[in-house]
Amino acid sequence: MSSHRRSATAIVLAALVCLSALATLSCNIAAVPGRFTYTVKYEVEVTASVPVTVDITNYTDEFGNPQQALDETIDPATPWTYESSSLSYDAGSLYPTISVVEDAGDPLVSGETVMVKIIWKDYRLDFQEQVLVLDSLYNNGSVVVDTVTLTGPELPRP
Repeated sequence: MSSHRRSATAIVLAALVCLSALATLSCNIAAVPGRFTYTVKYEVEVTASVPVTVDITNYTDEFGNPQQALDETIDPATPWTYESSSLSYDAGSLYPTISVVEDAGDPLVSGETVMVKIIWKDYRLDFQEQVLVLDSLYNNGSVVVDTVTLTGPELPRP
C-alpha cells in the first residue's frame, strides 16, 4: 500500500472514530429542567363591583397536603392563585382539590360570582394552561350557591 493510501485510510478511520464518539455522547443527555413534569394551579376570581371575601380551604399542595387561605379578599381585577412547584411524573399520583366557601360576614350580593378553577400545565403541551374542573359560587337573586368543592382527576394524566 502506498503511503498516500495509508494516510487517507487513517483520516477516514479518525473521522469515523470522531463521529462514533459524537453519536455516543449525544445519546447520554442530562435531564432537561421541566421535562416530564407538570404543575397544578388553583385560581379563584370574582365578578363583582367590589372585592369579595371567601375562605379557600383544602387546596392540595405539591406534597398532597391540604392548605388553606381563610378570609381571603379577592379583588375583581386580581384573581387569587396558587401554583405548585414542578411535579415529576415519577413522583406518584396527586388528586388536586379545592374548596371555596362564601364568607358569612361578607355574603355575595345579587349578580356576584366567584369562579373556582383547577388548572393543569404539562410539559407535553408546552405548559399551556388546561382547565381540568371549574365551578362557581353565585347569587342570582333567588338562588345562592355558597360552597364549592372541586376534585380534579388523578394527575399526572396519561
